[in-house]
Amino acid sequence: MGDSLIASNLVLIKARIEDRRRAAGLDPSGVKIIGVTKTVSADQVREAVSAGLGDLGESRIQEALSKIPLVSSGPVWHMIGHLQKNKVRKAIELFDVIQSVDSFELAELISRRAIEAGKEIEIFLQLNSSGEKNKSGFDPVGMMKDAEKIGRLPGLRLTGLMTIGPLTDASDMIRGSFGLAAGVFERLKRSMGESVRWFSMGMSSDYELAIDFGANVVRIGSAIFGRRDNDIKKGER
Repeated sequence: MGDSLIASNLVLIKARIEDRRRAAGLDPSGVKIIGVTKTVSADQVREAVSAGLGDLGESRIQEALSKIPLVSSGPVWHMIGHLQKNKVRKAIELFDVIQSVDSFELAELISRRAIEAGKEIEIFLQLNSSGEKNKSGFDPVGMMKDAEKIGRLPGLRLTGLMTIGPLTDASDMIRGSFGLAAGVFERLKRSMGESVRWFSMGMSSDYELAIDFGANVVRIGSAIFGRRDNDIKKGER
């Protein structure tokens, strides 16, 4: 895939997002695109950065270790995959934002490791909005109590909520999941204040619908870099 195709894909995605936001009476430029770089070569990632993509997301520590040093120092890197506790130290070294904080215990460990490293780490809480047992994330009912405790941990800045919609073509299921997440995000903002501003939801197949439900961070891989069948089966859309 050449430079022009990646750049063209980004232009098209931005235009669709802006159209959706305008239709809702919102600032058309108010959405952050995270380029999901799982299985994408460093050359392709550099092409996307040259085309203006400023935020990148990786879901595996090992792949990030080999790829991030090969990309310019300009982009903001987001950890978007499940983070094992034994990989927290390395995640703090590699990433600017950890979007996949799915338990109080994980947040507490990130806090301790961040203090040891002399850093402050931006985090999102991951919500299991689809109710699927094989997915990580906070339960919508019990999340607020943990969120308040996490918000007081040193070394962390809680700035957002992240969720992954159900891997299905059934629009009613996706809408139900997105609507639930939108409600939780509003409660989180009311509870935690203005510091919580990012709502990360939507991937290549459903980011326009996510925009309709208020997402202002979308995580897009194949629509930028090309279709990757194995990743789509695993929910990395």
